[in-house]
Amino acid sequence: MKESTIMPLSMISHELRNPLTLIHSTLQLISSHYPEVKNDPLWNQVLLDIHYMSQLLSELSSLNSSYNLNFSQVNIRQILTNLVCSFSSEIHKQQKSLSIKFETSQECIQGDALKLQEMLMNLIQNAMDATSSGDSIEIIVRSRWRRMILIIHDSGCGIDSERLETIFEPFVTYKKNGTGLGLAIVKNIVDAHHGVIQVHSKPSVGTKFVLILPEMVPEKG
Repeated sequence: MKESTIMPLSMISHELRNPLTLIHSTLQLISSHYPEVKNDPLWNQVLLDIHYMSQLLSELSSLNSSYNLNFSQVNIRQILTNLVCSFSSEIHKQQKSLSIKFETSQECIQGDALKLQEMLMNLIQNAMDATSSGDSIEIIVRSRWRRMILIIHDSGCGIDSERLETIFEPFVTYKKNGTGLGLAIVKNIVDAHHGVIQVHSKPSVGTKFVLILPEMVPEKG
């Protein structure tokens, strides 16, 4: 009797993403042959559904690989500076503010640069989604007891206490068209770095995510 083989989630996501890309390409070809199809009210919804499925598969792959780290010396200041630059156009367009405040001379920790960047990008995007015109997003970096403390604080809509209890669970989302995987990925990355994540929030006041990451990851015993 043959043993059954369980395909890794990242491989399943990859295999599903390929035909999804082909479907999208086929739809583009159809619209070029029959431009009038774009006038159908369901056309844009089909494209939005495909985009959502593609996003979901990408985030499933990220969730699956969030514990697999490639360690190196990572400059947090550089990552944050690059991210603020990347968000600057959207920040200006939405009339919000995004700032970084370093309250420590410590800029580097041991970790996975790509995963840490993904983690911070998710949190900044979360803050963007929770804020309105005129609101602010502030990132504060501190260092205590050989740990780096990253605080992402926004003055947005806030989260009620009941929702806070499930905020890091996969597929739990309170955002329109959200996958419910972004904060689950963030939590996995923090755990993989032997860190701690906390969230404090009040409706109509704002939300604060606090990340506590060791500057050096403990060696495996």
